[in-house]
Amino acid sequence: MATRQEADSLLAIAREYYVSGFGRGDAFHERPGAIIESADGHYAVDINGTRLFDTETCASACYLGFGRPEVMQALQEEMARIPCTTPLFVPTAPLLKLGEKLASISPGNLKYSVFSANGTDATEGAIKITRQYWKVMGRAGKYKVLHRVPGDYHGMSLSMVSASGHTFRRSPYEPLMAGFIPFHAPNCYRCPFEKSMPDCQLFCARELEKVIQFEDPETIACVITENTNTGLGIVPPPPGYMQLISEICSRYGVLLVADEIITGIAKTGAWFESEKHGFVPDILCIGKAISAGCGALAVTHLSENIGRVLVECSNLHHGFTYGGLGYLAAAGLAGIAYVEEHNLLERARQIEAFMGARLGVLAAQSPVVGDVRMTGAIQGIELVRDKATKSKFDDPWEVASFISQVGREHGVLLSCQFPHYGNIITMYLPLTSTDDELAMVCDSIEDATRRVEQRYR
Repeated sequence: MATRQEADSLLAIAREYYVSGFGRGDAFHERPGAIIESADGHYAVDINGTRLFDTETCASACYLGFGRPEVMQALQEEMARIPCTTPLFVPTAPLLKLGEKLASISPGNLKYSVFSANGTDATEGAIKITRQYWKVMGRAGKYKVLHRVPGDYHGMSLSMVSASGHTFRRSPYEPLMAGFIPFHAPNCYRCPFEKSMPDCQLFCARELEKVIQFEDPETIACVITENTNTGLGIVPPPPGYMQLISEICSRYGVLLVADEIITGIAKTGAWFESEKHGFVPDILCIGKAISAGCGALAVTHLSENIGRVLVECSNLHHGFTYGGLGYLAAAGLAGIAYVEEHNLLERARQIEAFMGARLGVLAAQSPVVGDVRMTGAIQGIELVRDKATKSKFDDPWEVASFISQVGREHGVLLSCQFPHYGNIITMYLPLTSTDDELAMVCDSIEDATRRVEQRYR
């Protein structure tokens, strides 16, 4: 633990020299957990010695926790061989083996991998590839990108901000790039069309067809979407939604890009959430957990036919100096092997059942728990001031801060990530969490909701 003098010095440096890229002001640095000194297992320790169970796992990147020995050994051994990028940006053995492994665990005919440095690179690469693919195929007029709003989050570059479902991430950078067309994201708890299942007959998915028809299919390169809308507070799609989206795209000759940067690699109880929803995208974007949380690695994973077109034209230009580091690929392979050895796909399903049972009881009893949503170890709990009307709290930022404070009292990092949409506790739980740790998390949530009820209703 840092001394009081060292901690104060770091706080002063943060105020003087650091600008957060996640919309946090100076006051954030004063909070426990704001400056981290160490992390091990499922816990992070800040400069004041506060030890917190990390329910966020860096938005699911550290899906096996921090410093998993098997992963660290693979990382260090490969780093000792090649501690940097390679001459001419050519691949190393672990990178090629990771590409082969992804082809074996991804759904359908997904096969080829384009490696990059982070999730934004993977999604932006997907957009570039869809446009290039259609040009090679002699249909250069297909350039538009359809994306969902609100919520869907695809990265931080200008093009991915243009495809963002977050107004607060878009508006500071307007005017945005041309050719990005929105359609409504599903949210059964707060349906944008004021309909309900099953009478709606998936109106939210059928809207996509109307948008495609209006924009003209011959101008549309792709649809990019998450399955579960993590940026809206963990909102899984209604049953059949993604299958219908896939069918509509196929019918009109539009490529479907599934952004699984957060949901991919075992966390939903399947290697990729697309499998759970019964469809195969044309392009799958993978990041975060692909390096087991050890560094910046991401993949734009392509169907065989798209990959062959790119290989044969020999003209893809989407690469980065540190895009595809071998030691990160080695860490990723070790992480996948750990999942297989310890049957963590099943553990993700067990986590969903455990948390669902506890939080389901809470939702039935608490007047402020409006909705509980989950897909495997990825979970969201939406709090409301009035369950009948689903009204939000008057000051969601204050409520979010209070929930985080209560969580820290229990030694748990609780985050209401998007107060713009209300108060939704979002969690990306480690697949290696114990039942005792999950119970501790539930205890903290139950206490937080009880105290929110007392203070803010």
